[in-house]
Amino acid sequence: MITIAALMLMFTTSAKAYTDHRNAKVDSAEQVLNSGKALTDKERMECYYTIVRGTLGKDTRKHDLYARKMLSLSYQMDAKNMRENALNHLGLQHYGQEDFEPAERYFLWAIAVTDSMQGDSRYHQKDLDDNYSQLYGALGNLYNLQDKALLAIEYYQKALPIFERYGWLESQTILHHNVAELWFSMGNCQKAEEEYLKAIKTGTASGDSLMMALPRKGLAKVYLDLGEYEKVRQTIEPAYNYYHAHRDEETNDYPEVLCSLVKLHLMADHENLPKAKAYSQEALSLLHDEMMMETRCDVYASAAMVAMREQRWQEALEYARKSVHENDSDATYSDVSCYELLANIHMQLGHKQEASQYINKVRTMMERFATEHYQSGLSQMEVVYETKQKEARIAQLQRQKQWYLLGGVLTALVLLLSTLAFFLLWRGLKLRRRTALIEAKLEGEKAERVRIARDLHDRMGGLLTAIRQNLPEESEESGLSGISGISGISGESSEPSKSAPLKLSRALIDEAIREMRNVAHHLLPDALSRYGLRRALSDYCRTLKNVSFSFTGQERHITHEEAIYCIAYELVNNAVKSSGASHIHVQLMAQDALTVLNVSDDGKGLDDTSNDGIGLSNIRERVEALGGKLDIISEAGNGTEVNIEFAQDAENPHLGDCTTQ
Repeated sequence: MITIAALMLMFTTSAKAYTDHRNAKVDSAEQVLNSGKALTDKERMECYYTIVRGTLGKDTRKHDLYARKMLSLSYQMDAKNMRENALNHLGLQHYGQEDFEPAERYFLWAIAVTDSMQGDSRYHQKDLDDNYSQLYGALGNLYNLQDKALLAIEYYQKALPIFERYGWLESQTILHHNVAELWFSMGNCQKAEEEYLKAIKTGTASGDSLMMALPRKGLAKVYLDLGEYEKVRQTIEPAYNYYHAHRDEETNDYPEVLCSLVKLHLMADHENLPKAKAYSQEALSLLHDEMMMETRCDVYASAAMVAMREQRWQEALEYARKSVHENDSDATYSDVSCYELLANIHMQLGHKQEASQYINKVRTMMERFATEHYQSGLSQMEVVYETKQKEARIAQLQRQKQWYLLGGVLTALVLLLSTLAFFLLWRGLKLRRRTALIEAKLEGEKAERVRIARDLHDRMGGLLTAIRQNLPEESEESGLSGISGISGISGESSEPSKSAPLKLSRALIDEAIREMRNVAHHLLPDALSRYGLRRALSDYCRTLKNVSFSFTGQERHITHEEAIYCIAYELVNNAVKSSGASHIHVQLMAQDALTVLNVSDDGKGLDDTSNDGIGLSNIRERVEALGGKLDIISEAGNGTEVNIEFAQDAENPHLGDCTTQ
């Protein structure tokens, strides 16, 4: 049974309903399309949409033409929202013409389009919910009109969570009212009462007086059917107060309330015939040609009941005949109770044959409705089942898609982590290999320095000492010169010509011995192993002109002493040879966690600090291999400063305290 509320639901849930019925916007949009001006797809779509909205329910040909243009353009633009709008309007157009099959097809198609919009970043969830609420409500109304109660309830219930999510109280009220009406039409008073009470709750929360009255009007019919007088009275009075005050507006609902009041005052043990008659006469006075057929039948049936109580049987017969459809094929469930009235009236009038005919009609109609409702129920249950199966498959596919996506992400993550781990392992191995090579190089250099120092000291030192010792002493030279002078071979003394070269040779050999010892000492000084890095660097710097040394920190052995000494030696040697500096300063700082070596000069500086050259490149490799950090600060003409930092070995920060000797 379709209700006014069902029709209201369609339009209250349609936020996009067109309200300007003056055709001004339609004409303007058509002029733009026919102007010959080059339009963008977006501009054409806006014109199509304006015409479709403006012609809905007014010009079927033009509406369908532009709706299909709109649909075609939506595929070119990949505009799913406009596609849904076109399909929804096509469905509404057919719905208004009671062409239910294509209307249903368009609404379901529009739902499928809305489903495809899920996850598309172009559309907000609020827009999708608006679409769903309109389409579910429209399908609910469509099935309601076709007396497919189960399907109507199914789609009304789909719309309910959306209404609740956004707090649309009026829409919730109408929805609960429509569902209650459907349950009541199927004879399920318990479920009908539950839905009416929900509608009253949301209607009261909305503050809208119509929303408070509408479900009470319906709930009163449930209590009348159950014979609960007091509940009917408490429920119908607020509804009557509203509809009586708005009787010129609610021309269908107010007569329904009056009919309920007639039945209330005819209830057993609570009969008030004068009031029942007054309400019946008022309802009869409100009859008009535009009134819904169901409401007209209800008014005539109430008048027949009053006439029967007053035993005005002929008048009751006339009213009762008007309370049923002329053709039995158009009869509804409400006609059955009217057939019972006619059977009773004919019995009272002694028309046994007519009474028997209406009794047979009651039985036949009950059987027909039972069969139709059973078959329709099975059919609707099958559709609901298939719909749920389809939704379950879609949900399963979506879950599978999510699992596949998650699996793909996890697989990609595992591959990424594996690649990263492999890269880090490879890089670590490469760094360790490089470090091992440099450390081996450093150890090799250290061993080579020891060997060279030993060879210089033992072999070259011994050789030079032997040469020095085998040179003639000065006394021997004097004796020879004396003998030569006595012999008088040349007549001149030969001492000056032989003594000077011998003295020079001895001096050069002595200088070579000292230089050799210095070189051997500086290659790996004994003080380094005995007294530590500070003493070794201090001794080294004292042997060089214009090289100074300073120290801050704790006197101790530190990590990598031999390597740091070699690096300092290289830096000072490079500065002496290449910088042209007048002064070089070496500074060593030894803290608990850090060792810092700083070598600065006032030489010509470097043009490009990013280009180390061979000497600095070797030093940088050594520093990095030892886990240190090297910084070079230099400008052309302003000298150079090399700063090197080493972290002290955390496990063994002090390799032994040193005492300055």
